[in-house]
Amino acid sequence: MKILAVVGAPNKGGTTDQLVNLIMDNIESSEKETIYLKDYRINPCIGCFDCIKTNRCTQEDDWDTIQNKLMDAEVLVLGVPTFYSGSLGFNALTHLFLERWFALRHLGVKLKVKKVVLAVVSATGYAETAINGLKAFFEGYHMLPEVEVIHARGTLPCMVCGVGETCEISGFIQMHGPGAKITPDVIPSLKKQPEIVEKAKQIAASIK
Repeated sequence: MKILAVVGAPNKGGTTDQLVNLIMDNIESSEKETIYLKDYRINPCIGCFDCIKTNRCTQEDDWDTIQNKLMDAEVLVLGVPTFYSGSLGFNALTHLFLERWFALRHLGVKLKVKKVVLAVVSATGYAETAINGLKAFFEGYHMLPEVEVIHARGTLPCMVCGVGETCEISGFIQMHGPGAKITPDVIPSLKKQPEIVEKAKQIAASIK
């Protein structure tokens, strides 16, 4: 079984990357690959409809390489960071990746994917906008049969920007109150979320 992991986070080594790697490391398969969207040049869909007859986009970027990997995969693990989680849902890199799936919508479903694992990371804990949108995308628009979600807590940008304790619109202050201090014990990590680690291992074990 071929498993493809796609990391939508722009920073390698962050919580999204860690969560995806935790799942992939525990999947027993010799045919698995992880790619990072930040390493590819992906343009937005330009609505030209050139893909209608061939299911292939005619833009000259790296999408064709990614599509080839997608079309071989039987399981997709998608790492999704939520930027502006309550409004926009997920970040632009992930959105570009999904937008280009339009080339796969014509003339019937062309994918072998039997299962999608959404590894969603939110610093605020609010991931409903992203999760609901992603499930609608995969299950509704692309009619993929099984979507499983794992949701972990990530690091709020205001915790690491340098002015999170004093900024007037700091998300950290909004969450923890005026006068709160950014200390190592308040910064989330997967190590502090044993239930998420266990769930990631269970998801991996279910992929056979």
